[in-house]
Amino acid sequence: MREKLEGFFVGLLYENGAPSRTGLISIIAFLAFLLGSAYLMLRHQQWAHYDTFAAITGGGGLGGLVSNKFINNKYGAPDGQSFIKNPNGGNQQ
Repeated sequence: MREKLEGFFVGLLYENGAPSRTGLISIIAFLAFLLGSAYLMLRHQQWAHYDTFAAITGGGGLGGLVSNKFINNKYGAPDGQSFIKNPNGGNQQ
């Protein structure tokens, strides 16, 4: 189980053996969401614009990872590693 979780997080942070900047930004945004939410809960505070904060940091992190993987699979992956293929065998452009 631990190996699967490590593989999952390494897959989020690395692409083809190189660190992914988009993955790092998404992880930082999600951590900001967790820390900001925990701070507000522990201090029993209400914030009028919390919904905007949560949508950008929580949802934006997930959306960033999904769009990053889509772009890499469509445009940046070498042949044989893309999920989106042309009938001729090359990457779809």
